Amino acid sequence: MIFFDIDGTVIDHASASAAASLNFFDHFSGAIPFKRDTFPAAWEQILNKHFNRFCRGEISLWEQRRARMRDLFGAPELSDHEADSRYRVFIGEYESLTRAYADAAPCLDALAGERLGIISNGARDQQIGKLKRAGLFRYFSVLVFSEDVGLGKPHHSIFLAASNQAGEDPARCIHVGDDLTADVMGSQALGIEAVWLDRHAIFECPIPAPRITTLNELGNVLGRKPRSDQSRA
Repeated sequence: MIFFDIDGTVIDHASASAAASLNFFDHFSGAIPFKRDTFPAAWEQILNKHFNRFCRGEISLWEQRRARMRDLFGAPELSDHEADSRYRVFIGEYESLTRAYADAAPCLDALAGERLGIISNGARDQQIGKLKRAGLFRYFSVLVFSEDVGLGKPHHSIFLAASNQAGEDPARCIHVGDDLTADVMGSQALGIEAVWLDRHAIFECPIPAPRITTLNELGNVLGRKPRSDQSRA
């Protein structure tokens, strides 16, 4: 079984988030205490701060969204209703901008005959929507999300849940993702073979794991490993 992360792996989250954050900034012009040119970076920093709390099981999905809005506007007194309303402005922009990476569909097509799955920290409905709009949903037979488990990557429980749902021993699974901590170290901790997708070609992988800079290279890595159908022969 070959599992994939979504954001940064098959879907270009960063480009969509940066563009949507600027549209969001313009929508609330004058109400956000950041400069426009630095706002995308501030947005991602605040997003990661509270989303990681959600992945650790400290707060709910909607609680992290509200916390982000309160931080972004510098308004801790913001009501749940108003925070939710402002978040929906962003998500409407974001969802209209998400696209698959150009190498995603060709990679998945080349894996015909393999069982493919998803392990994602994102919200189930939102992530499935991304895959469907990008035409990628049809490739995956197993999809596991952090809200299904109560904890996100890198916690071992989400990887174990995915392996169990697939009916596979973790040691016979592969996980492909762009985050060294969440995807690579998290999956390796359970004995899953990790492949690190370093799209920005920033540096060599500091931990033992195959490193690729595009999904076009994944076949070369998997060619040196037993395919899931061959391993049962």
